[in-house]
Amino acid sequence: MNFSITRRGDYGLVAVLFLARDHDGRLAQIHEIASSCNLPEPFLAQIMRLLVRAGLVKSKKGVGGGFALARDPKTISFLEVLEALEGPVAVNRCQNPVDTCEHAGNCSMEFVWTRAQGALVNVLGDAKIGDALCSGCFPFAGMNGAQEPRDAAKSTAS
Repeated sequence: MNFSITRRGDYGLVAVLFLARDHDGRLAQIHEIASSCNLPEPFLAQIMRLLVRAGLVKSKKGVGGGFALARDPKTISFLEVLEALEGPVAVNRCQNPVDTCEHAGNCSMEFVWTRAQGALVNVLGDAKIGDALCSGCFPFAGMNGAQEPRDAAKSTAS
C-alpha cells in the first residue's frame, strides 16, 4: 500500500487504544468497543480478526468472552497495528517491498522517498500505544464528559 491511513487503520488504532485502557481485568466486547468509540460494529469485527491474527489482540469466545491486548500497550507500536491491518507502510511504490517500480535504481527522486520512508517508519515505530493514552482525549472524550482538545482550545480562546 502506498502510505495513506485508511478507515481500517484508523479504526484499528482507535480500537487498540480502547483496549489499552483499564477495563478492571475484564475483556471488552465488540459492541462495547464499537459503541464507546463510535465505530461500525460489522467493520470492527473484521478489523479485530486481523489484529488477533497478527498477535496484537487476544480473544475469547463465549460467556465472559471478548477482546484484550495480547501485550503491554507500551510495547505495541502504531506501525505494528497499521501493518497488521494495511500491509507494509510505504510512502511511494518504490519503497513498498511488495510492489515493484520500473524506475528503481534509476530515479532522481528515490533518495527523497528513501529518506521519507525512513522517517515515517521511525516515527510510527517509536510511537507506542501506551504513550498515546490520554484521559479525556479522543476517542474517549465522551466516556468521561471531557472535551476533545480542539474544543477545549476553542472554549478558552473565547
